[in-house]
Amino acid sequence: MNCPSCGKQLPDKPNIVMNYCPMCGDKLYDPGIKYLMEIQFAGQRDAESTVMMIYVDERQFFKVIPGENICFALEAGFHTIKFRYKIRTKVISFLVTSSYVIKTYYNSLSGLIETNINIVEDSSGGIDAETLAEKELTQPVLESENGERAFDIMLGQDEPEYEMKVTSGLKEGMLRLYYERIEFTAWSDRKVDVVPYRQIVAVRKKMGAIDVECAGNVHKVYSIPKDIYNEILAFLTNKVSEARENM
Repeated sequence: MNCPSCGKQLPDKPNIVMNYCPMCGDKLYDPGIKYLMEIQFAGQRDAESTVMMIYVDERQFFKVIPGENICFALEAGFHTIKFRYKIRTKVISFLVTSSYVIKTYYNSLSGLIETNINIVEDSSGGIDAETLAEKELTQPVLESENGERAFDIMLGQDEPEYEMKVTSGLKEGMLRLYYERIEFTAWSDRKVDVVPYRQIVAVRKKMGAIDVECAGNVHKVYSIPKDIYNEILAFLTNKVSEARENM
């Protein structure tokens, strides 16, 4: 996330009450102003499993199926939206100072949730109470009563997206890919090597394995089963790209 005034990068996890840029000192947003958020789920509706779950700030929970849209209001400020489709999760954190339309779909080739975020033109002034009252907003399936984070268990964010047996150097073990990190557990000593995606410089092919280059020219090479090799490569490449965008 960047400051709308100076364009410089804001802290990784800005406090929800932070309202001034630590670099230029300009105000980031005007509290109390409300904006519309529309999410469009593209794809083919063929079964109950096509339901996508959407969590807004871990306070509201929505369900949407392909071909349907949901619309809700957000106050100006920092927000996080999590998309969940089957075992896949994608997280978007951003500073809301305009209305948005987010088009999302599940890419069956890469096995990833794709999103296209568009700002609604001339919407920075927000939406007035009268217009908001006339809008048909989508009611959440569940909503936190106390206004705090309440859906961590439902989201299952600690479950790995992928889990497979691999070798890394001379060690054999289990490789688990989470939505924000890689974990390799060696069977020999049961030690867990954790690599956050934000620390990864590049992901490359290497003779049937994947070379994960980390900061400081550190390379971690994992053998990957042939049947999911391309899918894992696409998944890691996408996660590293997302981590860079959010830095």
